[in-house]
Amino acid sequence: MPASDPPSLNDPGLLRAVLAENLAELSALLDGVDGADLDVRLGDDEWSVREIVLHVLHAERWLLPQLTELRRAVAPGLPQPPVDVVPLPDPEQRPDENELRWALGAVREETEALLSGMTAPQLREPANLLLDDDALDMSFRTMLLTAADHQLFHLRQIQRTLGRR
Repeated sequence: MPASDPPSLNDPGLLRAVLAENLAELSALLDGVDGADLDVRLGDDEWSVREIVLHVLHAERWLLPQLTELRRAVAPGLPQPPVDVVPLPDPEQRPDENELRWALGAVREETEALLSGMTAPQLREPANLLLDDDALDMSFRTMLLTAADHQLFHLRQIQRTLGRR
């Protein structure tokens, strides 16, 4: 019997799993954080835990229009789910860990709605994407994996900030 192929990053389920793993790890970190820990910084010129989480949240939200454009280009027959509809916490209001966790989950649901129904070939298919007046040839998969790497970097930053590694 031939050996089965290893899971492919072209598989929508695996992309979901990678994103879900990061979200679960971030949620677990927030479970162990009290209000005072949200303002911990490694140094005066470093972001606080709250600022890092808000950055991750806003970065994923920032991707939604680009992912929408890519989905429209490579999967024109799929319906476009509504995105960018969940109000994000206002950084000036200093959202607590529960508000941050809720917002992360809500934005992730919007991201997953865009991933829903896409096939492996559609995920791999590059399309022109206008970004800051530059045309990029980008795939949905590349955008999601880049987002996952960005999130993982900041997860580790939060762990270092809280002294957990």
